[in-house]
Amino acid sequence: MKASLERLSEDMQSPFMLKEVVQSRFDAPYHFHPEFELTLIIAGEGKRFVGNQITDFRPGDLVLLGSNLPHCWQNHRTDWLGQEEDPKAAQALVLHFNRDLLGEGFLDSASCQTVRHLLEKAKGGLSIQGPTQDRVARDLLMLKELAPFPRLIAFLQILHSLTLAGSDVQVIDSSEGNYTLSPVDLERINRVYAYVIANYTREVHLDEVAHLANMTETAFCRYFKKVTRKTFVEMVTEFRIKHACQMLRTSAKTMVEICFESGFGNLSHFNKQFKLNMNMPPLQYRKMTQEWNSSL
Repeated sequence: MKASLERLSEDMQSPFMLKEVVQSRFDAPYHFHPEFELTLIIAGEGKRFVGNQITDFRPGDLVLLGSNLPHCWQNHRTDWLGQEEDPKAAQALVLHFNRDLLGEGFLDSASCQTVRHLLEKAKGGLSIQGPTQDRVARDLLMLKELAPFPRLIAFLQILHSLTLAGSDVQVIDSSEGNYTLSPVDLERINRVYAYVIANYTREVHLDEVAHLANMTETAFCRYFKKVTRKTFVEMVTEFRIKHACQMLRTSAKTMVEICFESGFGNLSHFNKQFKLNMNMPPLQYRKMTQEWNSSL
C-alpha cells in the first residue's frame, strides 16, 4: 500500500468539483493531490488520517485540507465477514478546488486577503467546529441543488464563512514542514505512512518499512525523525494508542482484548505506553469517558 498522487481531473471546467460519496465503507487509500479539499462526513464513523495525525471521525466531521496534504478516512476496523453490508453506511460530500479557482492571481488581490490567509493556514489541515461547522455543513448540502452560477456564489460564501470562523477552526497537524518536501521525499514518507495505516494493529517490521523507503534501517530511522520530529516507533505507538482509546470509549472489551487488537504485544507494555501518552492508565480513561458521556 502506498500513498498515491490522485489526479482528480485533467481539465477542471468548473472552479470547483463537488462529489457525493455513498458506499458501504470509505475505501480511498492514503493519498494527496494539489487541489484543496473540503470534506463533510454525512454518515460513518472511524479514523481520519491527516498528515501525521490520527483522529476519530463521525457524522458532521468537517475539514479543510491544504494542497498535497496526505489524508484518508477509514471506518472502524470490525469483522465484516458474515455480515450484510449497508451500501449507504459511509457517506460524504467532498469539494475540491484549485488555489487559482477564478483565474491566475485571483487570490493575490487585496479583496481576497482573508481567503488567502485561510488557505495558507490549511497547509496542515483545518478541523471546523462549533456554529461554523453547522453553518458550512448546511451550505455544502445546499450546493447540490443549485444551478452553476448560484452554486459558485454559494461556494464563495462558504470560503467567506470559514475566514470568519475564529476559534471554530483548529489546525489538525502543525508540523507543516512535512508537506513542503521535494516530490521524492513526499512520496517516500507518505509511502511509509500508508504502510503503517494499513498495518498498525498488527506487527510492524522496521526492515519492511525501510525497504519501502529504499534505505537501510539506520538511515531510515534518522530520516524519519528528521522529517516528522518523532521516531518511527513513537508514530506507530501513537496510532495504536488512538485505536485503543476508541475501543475504550465505545466497547466493553477487556483490557487484554484491547491491548492485542491495538497491536501491542503484551498488557504490561500497553499499560505503560498508554499512561505515557494519555497521562492516565487505560482503566481510568475508560471510567472518565463513561462518566463524561453519561453527563451529556
